[in-house]
Amino acid sequence: MRRRSPAPAGRGATARLRQLAPLGVGALVAAAALASLAPSRTGPGASARPSAAVAPALPLAQPRTSAQDCAACHGRQASEWRRSVMAHAVTSPLFNALESLIEEQVGRDAGCPDGAGILRKADPARACRDRQSGLAVTGSGGEHWCVNCHAPAENLDPAMPAWDGRPGGDPRTRFPVRDLLPRRGLEGISCGFCHQVHGPVGPRERAGYQGNPTWRSTVTGAVFAARPEDARGLFGIANSGYALRPDELLLPAGRGAAVRAGPPPAAPGAALRAGPPPADPGAALRAGPPPADPGRGADPVVHGRPSGRAKAYLRSSEFCGACHDVRLFGTDSLAAAKGEHFKRLRNAYTEWSDWARSEERAGRRAATCQDCHMTTYPGVCEAAPGAPGQDPECPPGTRFTPRPPGARPRGLVAHDSAAPSEVATHYFSGVDVPLSDEFPDALVDEPSLDVHGIPASARRRRDMLLRRTFRFGLGAARRAGAGGDRLEIPVEIENTGAGHKVPAGFSQEREIWIHLAVKDGNGRVLYEVGRVDHADEDLRDKVFTRVTTDPDANAPFGATGARGGLFGADVRDGPDVPRWDPPPRLGGTSFRGRGLINFQNGFLRCVRCIGVVAANGTCQPGPGQGLHHADRFADGDYDVDTGACGSNLSGPNAFLEVYFPVGALDASRGVVKGPDAIIDTRSVPPGVPIRYTYDLSTGGRRGPFRAEARLLFRAFPPFLIRAFAAYEREQARRGLRPSGPLVTGAMLDRLEIVELARAEVEIR
Repeated sequence: MRRRSPAPAGRGATARLRQLAPLGVGALVAAAALASLAPSRTGPGASARPSAAVAPALPLAQPRTSAQDCAACHGRQASEWRRSVMAHAVTSPLFNALESLIEEQVGRDAGCPDGAGILRKADPARACRDRQSGLAVTGSGGEHWCVNCHAPAENLDPAMPAWDGRPGGDPRTRFPVRDLLPRRGLEGISCGFCHQVHGPVGPRERAGYQGNPTWRSTVTGAVFAARPEDARGLFGIANSGYALRPDELLLPAGRGAAVRAGPPPAAPGAALRAGPPPADPGAALRAGPPPADPGRGADPVVHGRPSGRAKAYLRSSEFCGACHDVRLFGTDSLAAAKGEHFKRLRNAYTEWSDWARSEERAGRRAATCQDCHMTTYPGVCEAAPGAPGQDPECPPGTRFTPRPPGARPRGLVAHDSAAPSEVATHYFSGVDVPLSDEFPDALVDEPSLDVHGIPASARRRRDMLLRRTFRFGLGAARRAGAGGDRLEIPVEIENTGAGHKVPAGFSQEREIWIHLAVKDGNGRVLYEVGRVDHADEDLRDKVFTRVTTDPDANAPFGATGARGGLFGADVRDGPDVPRWDPPPRLGGTSFRGRGLINFQNGFLRCVRCIGVVAANGTCQPGPGQGLHHADRFADGDYDVDTGACGSNLSGPNAFLEVYFPVGALDASRGVVKGPDAIIDTRSVPPGVPIRYTYDLSTGGRRGPFRAEARLLFRAFPPFLIRAFAAYEREQARRGLRPSGPLVTGAMLDRLEIVELARAEVEIR
């Protein structure tokens, strides 16, 4: 369901050859990849556009090492990486927009009218301070808390200034991250970063870089730990807990003239002179890497060999856990009882670790992150002349062949390697396809396969992974009730393809839901839920009647008569409102009722009732209330240190679900802040069957009834993109976005709804 027109289909043998031609290795293809993905917008101090030329094989040096340097010898890896979201980590529109919103609005007051920079670097002389405590707000949530993982090169070659939001402060210190970084920093998570990592931070690095192991309360000055694993001797989990040591990659000054045996890179243009592709469309897939020519001299040693410790760490899930667990400042009201004084914004590593321990207890080896995201898992497209093209991720003339986690292809580590060996792929395939046009359409829908049969297309790789994540179906549906006037339709789902919950990552904004349609014997719709006709339409469980995006909505920032509501929404129930028992946000595996099934997690805000507290402890609308969810509530007294929620309600009733990661209570009230608690119970855990049973009235209609269910995925809800686009448009108008709005409405055109599975059943 993408809105952009598909690329025209090829014709005949020539088109099939184009689709089956592998991604080349070596300098030529690396140059093309680098050119096609060069950033088109850069900030102050950044080069306008990286050159398409591949750097010569010179010794690597800290100030200039980039993916282009690595591509001279490792063309395959560079080409794959350029097609990955890792290369897009710091230019991601929503990352930049969310980071800027937090810095500009959280903690903003009359003393810091341009924002407190709570997650940026602080200069003590110019830091914003809490009006009551006098403690610094700038950097208190963790200096460069976002930057350390999205732009880790900043730790090797610092370029970002300290934030200054005070009156008269330099506006250049408040630019978005992407507008402050040099070209090298815009490479995101690149070769030069990963291969200079030595291991996790820990006791041996206490005097140096630690990432963000703690946050500091601006109320009491107390410092809280965000890495409880440290107490168990497992260091560096979450909040950029990696230790960098350049000598893992870079040679000492003056070194690099030595040579190692083996052939040098192919001469420039050699691939162009090689002649036409083979007539057999499958030959390229079967050929593998070219044999080494023993008579072709030697090449210079340009980088060091990593230590055993560094190699082991790079292959471990703990390396991924350094950034794929993200813990936000402030104590989670729901997790405080466990002694956790942080909020689990992203929790993929911990989810994997829990699953891995259960696998080990059962006597099975647990797949690592790399086993799934840096191999041929979940499968490849193999040549099959005459294949009808029924596998949507594979081009005509091929068919999908499954591969297990850990199935590494064989190839050359460098194009001068003496012999093939098992290699890691560098696509890092996941659920994201970048929304920005800086990731060109040609790479979203690239028709070719690489030499191992992996689709080059970012969309096809995403779909291949997602469609093999779940077991999905409709259970034994039946007629029930007096005279068979009710239908019971079980929807069953199990996460069989991932070692963490799904959705994972930013799971509060990933939508995985079910569209169910039930028709009577005449083909008329009896019940339908989860239907979305266009990819830019919101789900219908809720209706946004108003969203406030005016950057000054909360002015004059705490003074008498101050307004509120920035990134708050007036929301009412929609036709698909969930009515499940028990409520899925409380956890569980079996639910009964009706309404939307959505496995998206969410955000909670501590509230008190200003309506009527009912006998069952819920807050009901009072006079003039009930027009939207929040109008019967006011903000409760949330304690950032302890997580305590001061409210006249208790238990789950003391929390209201809100829909933006940072924002106000509703469209006209409340300060801008992060959530007080995070829901992580709706996503689907690995290996646990989940059942939702619809209980529906037949309405006196005749059967047989037919139910059809579709499992659908969308990376972001449209309301989120619209809100950020409106905010960014205004900030750009004010001159605060040197590269233009970070998010635009045009990005809705790239938003897709992906069908993952389909099931149907007849009920007589």
